[in-house]
Amino acid sequence: MTKEGFLHSGERPSSQALQSFLDALADGHLPPEEDACQLLRDAAKHFWELPTLVQIQVPAAATLHVVGDLHGQFCELMTVLSGCGLPSEKNMFLFNGDFVDRGGRSVEVMLALLSMALFAPGRVFLNRGNHEFAYMSRNYGFEEEALQKYPRRIFDAFQTVFVSLPLASLVNNSVFVTHGGLFRSRAVRLSDVQQVDRFAPMLGDVAQDLLWSDPTNEDGRHLSQRGAGILFGPDVSEEFCQDNNLLCLIRSHEVKHRGYEWQRGGRCLTIFSAANYIGRMGNLGAVCHIKPHGERIDASDLSISTFAGAKEDVAFRDRQARIQVTFPSAPLRSRL
Repeated sequence: MTKEGFLHSGERPSSQALQSFLDALADGHLPPEEDACQLLRDAAKHFWELPTLVQIQVPAAATLHVVGDLHGQFCELMTVLSGCGLPSEKNMFLFNGDFVDRGGRSVEVMLALLSMALFAPGRVFLNRGNHEFAYMSRNYGFEEEALQKYPRRIFDAFQTVFVSLPLASLVNNSVFVTHGGLFRSRAVRLSDVQQVDRFAPMLGDVAQDLLWSDPTNEDGRHLSQRGAGILFGPDVSEEFCQDNNLLCLIRSHEVKHRGYEWQRGGRCLTIFSAANYIGRMGNLGAVCHIKPHGERIDASDLSISTFAGAKEDVAFRDRQARIQVTFPSAPLRSRL
């Protein structure tokens, strides 16, 4: 069995085979076209069967790592895995959208994430971001990159996977995770998110807000300069969490200098993992770790790791030294 073809053994691959596959991608070796096509077909089938709002139950003594935007920065993905380890029964991952575009190794990032999702179903989850759309791929680099590496049918297969991805996750009935944010209408509840038809040719307001909205420290709901979604204030985050019995919301979608940022009030956390975004922003990357001590999650169950941008020649084993750990915001801690 080759490093590139580990998914074709007829059995679920071992962690050693997964690591070999990731190492091969890191070394610049892409799987053959037929293997990539099979991986994408299997992944689309896997995600197609999931609901739009995925319920994730993290058991006590297990950890869920919430990873923000990667934007084709494969080296940063390897940094995350170096610090967090490979997926397992007690080591779970939720990748929160914007896997592709702008960075030069979006193909490798997607192949790695999909291989992990198939290696550990129920332990690795992906939410769709606003960049997992064909029109975004055409405008921000993924299409061009994919066509340099594979024939068009592989790019088209990636788009089929994108359509199949869920839009949000609910962790231990306590933490709502989506790529963008909250809604233009206060009437929207988690039950409305569950009912969104994510396969529809034109996504409605709820789906658009999930993918495009951003928090602001000004109370209320405001028009967004993005032209989609809204800006939602701390009062909106507070209302949504109270209405749905949530501890907080975790979202991504925006570069942050420290890699993360708590909205005023401590109900909304932004996590962004593409350190030194597009090679010149100088920001840290971040990962949020959720380690429950009971069925539900409280503030003491959250911690945040940050890391500096990696250079392509940094050895895998050396990246762990750049990871620092911080803890929840004071407003969130005060809820204990």
